[in-house]
Amino acid sequence: MFDFGVGYSELFVLALIAVIVIGPKDLPKVLRGFGRMMTKMRGMAREFQGHVDSAMKDAGLEDVKKDIQGLKNLNPMTHVKNEIGLASPSKSNDFDKYFGASDEAPKP
Repeated sequence: MFDFGVGYSELFVLALIAVIVIGPKDLPKVLRGFGRMMTKMRGMAREFQGHVDSAMKDAGLEDVKKDIQGLKNLNPMTHVKNEIGLASPSKSNDFDKYFGASDEAPKP
């Protein structure tokens, strides 16, 4: 559910503690305030990212950003397979490659 390692059981314990400590009467107000704080933090992060992107455009670094994005999609195994000749463009299997076509009738 969450990327920072909080599972359902831990979330349940946190909710139970929040109900006990804060109380069921004030819990909606606290959660609403927490939601507003998270919204503001997301807005500030988005604004910061926008400023960084515009600074990169001004500095002419958008091609560096594209190169870095391309590196994320790089698969080194494809390059290795091409170098040693394992990646073949045809869909034939190794048996056909080494022993010939399988449509020949076996000789008695």
